[in-house]
Amino acid sequence: MLSVILTLGVVSAVAAVLLAWADRRFPRDTDPLVRAIDQLLPQTQCAQCGYPGCRPYAEAVAAGGPIDRCPPGGAETVTALAALLRRPVTEAPPRIDAPIARIDPERCIGCALCLPACPVDAIIGAQTHLHTVLEDTCTGCGLCLPPCPVDCIDLEARPVVIDPRPVRILARPRNREPAAPILPCIRCGLCAPACPADLRPQLLFSHTDTDDLNGAAEEGLADCIECGLCNQVCPSNIDLLASFIRGRQALAESEQQQTLAEAARARFERRAEREANRAQNEAARRKARLERQVRPWHS
Repeated sequence: MLSVILTLGVVSAVAAVLLAWADRRFPRDTDPLVRAIDQLLPQTQCAQCGYPGCRPYAEAVAAGGPIDRCPPGGAETVTALAALLRRPVTEAPPRIDAPIARIDPERCIGCALCLPACPVDAIIGAQTHLHTVLEDTCTGCGLCLPPCPVDCIDLEARPVVIDPRPVRILARPRNREPAAPILPCIRCGLCAPACPADLRPQLLFSHTDTDDLNGAAEEGLADCIECGLCNQVCPSNIDLLASFIRGRQALAESEQQQTLAEAARARFERRAEREANRAQNEAARRKARLERQVRPWHS
């Protein structure tokens, strides 16, 4: 009787430890600082920072941890974190552009060892069946490579985002005079009346020239029809149109990265919730089995 009670106590203690671990490993708090830090991270869930995901690293940073442990984020993330937390900017690790994992169908044996390694559930497939990677979901963390026994997974460069809208190129005379020297913007404002889209090219250029994508988006960069009339009236001979095209391309890439990051965060959180529920259910089942074993002794 005493041994059964001791066993039940040990199992209950183990269950409590598992639940405590799950609560720490998969937090559900809504700390605004942690959430703000997590929003600035690239959401690759690659664990290169030494933590098992972007959310745990955000918690460590909020608690005073270093802000320069994210290679996929690079200097841009370090600068953003320093501004948010009002800390000095430290040297950032070399930036690593997130690639895409691809599985070679000729070598894949369907062992399914790569499935649990993926932090965002970007690999699909069943035992003894061919696996594949969801490209829109893959964050390029590379955690699926070590478990593969046949080395059939490779990391490839992510395709460059191309703005689907056509670029209008103005016809130029064949025998034109040499181009005049480009001068700094004198803020004359002549480009604004010439714009058929009622934009303010002068302000728009100030944003695109400094890579201020948010400011360019707010100023209406997406509404530019690329007519080039602003170039024709600019007394400083600034190629405003080229700056707008570059800015729009960068904005499209930024929006795609943000979309991928949000999707990766959501999938990681759903996976974490499943793992926490699984640990809780397993502890409950163990406790129920022990109670059924102990019940005959009391009857």
